[in-house]
Amino acid sequence: MRFWEISKRNLKELYRDPVALGFLLGMPLAFILIFSFAFGGQATRPISIGVVDEDQSQISAAFVSCLENIPALEVVSPVYESESQAEEELDTGGLSIYLLIPRGFGEAVERRQAVDLELAYNEADPMLSQRAVPVVRAVALEFLNIPVPLNIELREREVEIKDEYINYLVPGMAVFGLMVLITSVGGIMVRDRAKGFLSRLMTTPARPSDFIFGYTLPFIPVIIISVAIYLGVGVLMGLSIIGNLGLAFLILFIIGICCLGIGMILGTLAKSEEQASAAPWIFIVPLAMISGSWWSVEQMPSVIRGIAEALPFLHAMDASRAVLTRGVGLEAVKDDFLFLVGWAVVIFIIGIILFRRSMRS
Repeated sequence: MRFWEISKRNLKELYRDPVALGFLLGMPLAFILIFSFAFGGQATRPISIGVVDEDQSQISAAFVSCLENIPALEVVSPVYESESQAEEELDTGGLSIYLLIPRGFGEAVERRQAVDLELAYNEADPMLSQRAVPVVRAVALEFLNIPVPLNIELREREVEIKDEYINYLVPGMAVFGLMVLITSVGGIMVRDRAKGFLSRLMTTPARPSDFIFGYTLPFIPVIIISVAIYLGVGVLMGLSIIGNLGLAFLILFIIGICCLGIGMILGTLAKSEEQASAAPWIFIVPLAMISGSWWSVEQMPSVIRGIAEALPFLHAMDASRAVLTRGVGLEAVKDDFLFLVGWAVVIFIIGIILFRRSMRS
């Protein structure tokens, strides 16, 4: 019956840390809540769409007004008068999709002839067109209110991409992979504290910032190698690098630094190694889901999208995808880039403050 004695011992160890056990049991609940809120029938975020009115007639203007009154659409203002303006916005990331109302639209409506519309979209988000077509078709049919043929042509913005899904997936999986660093950094700090190593270090003249950077700097090569592996394997799988590879690498490197900072805070707050290893996973996978690692966040409710936009992961994915897939430069992803840098700075400041308090206690 020795196995029974061993089982009792391990059972005690399992229930000795109720916080870690709570995180472990709470993970399925977190998954259910995330999926239900993200895809559970709440109103999704309106589709941001540009409109090019080449017809410039009273009828086309009335059609644009009809589009603007649809809750499912968010028409970018002002309306473009030429397609070249919208194409430039599509290339730089200002637009993801636009509707072209061609010349002769008003005349075709008056004569009850076939009406042609065109939706141009960026390949970086292939699912966006699937959402936009039914909405635009429904609005157009209601506006026409006459039985005339309606043709909506889809046109992808031509870029040299072998596999658009791979170009969407690889940056998301790279960010998700870097999020695993949160558990690694936190786990090391908690283990050192449990073994008394950290307590002995605190008797030295070292400052809190010395401890923080001492624990994070060794992971810098890990981030560099990890990003190189993700992009390298992505290329082998069909990833097309249209833009500046160095800029995309830098964006992923900065999100890796953010993950180190989060792990450092976790290591400071966690009371046991079990907490440091179990607690992050209840947040990492759901955050990866709502940040666009595997699917577009455009189809999620505004509340979920707002949470994702407040965190750095979505910004890293959007910026790296824009650089790799659309070939945009730093100017086009400047807001996302500065947001990531700001997050990294703030998270390390918070980490140093929390570590200083733990040293005093």
